[in-house]
Amino acid sequence: MNGKVLLLKFVLIAGVLSATGCSNAGMPGPSPTPGSVATVLPSPAAAPSNESGLTVAFVKDGNIQLWNESTGQIQTIVNTGDVIAVTMSDDGQVIAFLRRSVVQLAAGEWFEQSALWAVNRNGRDPRELVSAESLRQRLKAAGRYSTNIPQMEWIPRTHRLLFSGWKYIVIAEGESHAVPEGLYLVDADALTDVALISSGNNLHFVPSPDGGQVALMSSNSLGFINVDGSNQRSDVLTYSSLLLPGPVFPTGVWTRDSRAFVITASFENTSAGMNFTVWRVPVDGSAPESLAEILHSEPGSITFSPDGKHMAMAFVQYTDAQPPEIAGWLITPLTPEAGPLVIPTKIEFEGIANLHWSPTGDPFTKNLRRLCPDATSDSDVCDVRIHLDGTVAALQWIDGNRILFLTRNPSVLFLGKMDFTGNMDGTTIPIIAWPLEDWVSSKSFTMAKVSQ
Repeated sequence: MNGKVLLLKFVLIAGVLSATGCSNAGMPGPSPTPGSVATVLPSPAAAPSNESGLTVAFVKDGNIQLWNESTGQIQTIVNTGDVIAVTMSDDGQVIAFLRRSVVQLAAGEWFEQSALWAVNRNGRDPRELVSAESLRQRLKAAGRYSTNIPQMEWIPRTHRLLFSGWKYIVIAEGESHAVPEGLYLVDADALTDVALISSGNNLHFVPSPDGGQVALMSSNSLGFINVDGSNQRSDVLTYSSLLLPGPVFPTGVWTRDSRAFVITASFENTSAGMNFTVWRVPVDGSAPESLAEILHSEPGSITFSPDGKHMAMAFVQYTDAQPPEIAGWLITPLTPEAGPLVIPTKIEFEGIANLHWSPTGDPFTKNLRRLCPDATSDSDVCDVRIHLDGTVAALQWIDGNRILFLTRNPSVLFLGKMDFTGNMDGTTIPIIAWPLEDWVSSKSFTMAKVSQ
């Protein structure tokens, strides 16, 4: 089934849903004017559901809509017209989301700001967790500076959310040159908000799978902190930093037992590309262990296998042409092995990421071509179940055989099913399509597999 057939299938289904009145049960809310904040109005159709199975939340026209796999129906649960990002707790009961407003300063001058909200999955109890003004104050954003929240991560098995902030001049480079600051913890049930790391400290973060700790990755060091703010351990691993043109941050994943963190660090920029080291860093203070020395690659391309035995990366070959060409993607062993890892199941492909593993350990290209078990590069394809004319911009694995994926031109979100135990081709279910002019990212959709 090619991409044109997939899109046609979506259009036909959308037409049927529209004709039966099921595609958008919520009444549209007013569009926000500069400096205003619309009111959150839960959809009348967003009543408690007895359905089970997969639930997908996504942003469309600034509203939050839910798609239920069991019924195929879409309901609007937030219709403010100003939502820009969503994320769902792992039990599927709470959705956190960002609302953006615009403030006009003078003719031709304005800034945008975001506030953090939460709502129950049934559309009830919408509540503001962090106001736009509060975010501006903690980031010390004045004048024309805009503010937003670049990273939100749920602490496993809780309704507590970690987030960072950043500020930028929207009329200049915008968010492309913004740097994340601070680390904050908000409880979506108790409505409490505490600062774990103050603004001015630039970092990326990853919560541990046991929910007890957070890895803090700056441009020159790795540290840890307990989720309650205690036992902060700074500079557990230090490394050289790069500015290209902004700071280069490492990438990293936790071991499944939460006892160590695997990180790409120790950057060195050479005429042939970027070199760095993969480290395994125990949280108990034991000495870090080098697992691999990587030459001529990019840290943003690195992905790990869930068994901790392999990693995939882009191999960058610099030529006389600008920008440099990417020669391809390779898979290489980790020596020694890192141990079982908690790999990201949601991946963005707008950069140079490509090869990755499913939760069950099968290697794939970004366009969902399964590689051979002993593959060493992206050309070692052994199985193609889902056929696409376009490219996959982002995906989220549900399990080893099911996946959400976002395509480009136009942006369409699909549920893909691939039965590798039989001889059936892959099947796809179109969920939602956006207009061509809409830019849709992985922050525009989220999901939880739950039974009520």
